[in-house]
Amino acid sequence: METTAHTSTPAPTVPDTLLLTLDEVARELRCARRSVERQIARRRLTVVHVGRSVRVERRELERFIVQLREPHRHG
Repeated sequence: METTAHTSTPAPTVPDTLLLTLDEVARELRCARRSVERQIARRRLTVVHVGRSVRVERRELERFIVQLREPHRHG
């Protein structure tokens, strides 16, 4: 009797995803979803609306992280 290995294509990982849910953003930042929602409300993180869904572009998340690293400059 011969057995064949079942090969399936793995689901896309978060880094491969262009648009992230707020839960995925929170997971990436290791924070609560509510913290992500606050950043959106303060307009520090920009979202994309897809129908009634709210998503964050991966490049926007990366921009946000870079902004967190840089010291705040005034003037």
